[in-house]
Parts: sequence; C-alpha cells; structure tokens
Amino acid sequence: MSKPLVNEFDRYLGARLRKLRQQQGISAAVLAEAVGSTQQQISRYENGENKLSAVQLYRTAQCLNMPVGWFFQGAEEIESTPAIRDAAADYTLPKDAEPLREELAILQRVWPQLPSARRAAILQLIDSLLER
Repeated sequence: MSKPLVNEFDRYLGARLRKLRQQQGISAAVLAEAVGSTQQQISRYENGENKLSAVQLYRTAQCLNMPVGWFFQGAEEIESTPAIRDAAADYTLPKDAEPLREELAILQRVWPQLPSARRAAILQLIDSLLER
C-alpha cells in the first residue's frame, strides 16, 4: 500500500501541532510517549511529511488539553471543500422563530454535558420523529 500524499492542509495541522506543543513547553519525545508514538513520527507530523490520523490527532489534543477543533481554526483559508448540498438552507430560521432560537441555545449549552449514550438516544428519537 502506498503512503498517502500530504497536502497543504496536512502541513497546516502539523504547524499548529508544533506551535501548541512548543507553547506548552513539551518536547516531541514527551508528547510521543504520551500518545504512543515516536519522536520521529511527531517530527514528521509537525514538518508536514506525514498525515496525522484522526486517532492520533484526538490523542494529541487530549494530551495537550486542547479541543480537537483548535487544530482546524483558520483552516478554511487553506482548503475549501465544496459541500455536497447546501446544508445552510436546511437550518435557516425565520425571523419570528425567537422561541426556537432560545431552545437551540439551551440545547447547545447542555449537549456537551450529556453522556454519549443519551446523545445517541436523543438523535435516534429525532430520527424516528422525522420518519414518514
């Protein structure tokens, strides 16, 4: 199997990783041990020579106490992938939907606090309500 080609986005993620690691004063060797990798592999990620897998990105974010989303901040400028369909049209609220806005704000606030099993059950319930 051939090695996947790295691109500008991979180099961007690697640069963000290096920036965060250095800001926190953590050596590549210490980070590598914490995520179950090698110092050389961390260096390859940071230099944009290798792709950072989703699992490794998650482990790294956890070890550095940073949300995974932090690594993607500003990435829109690097790579723009067109959506398969216009999802924004599905979620545009009418101007008179203030009660709905308030409910969505509450949901947005409590959602992360729910255990994953409950979130999955809620999503299943919503799916069942949408079935025709």
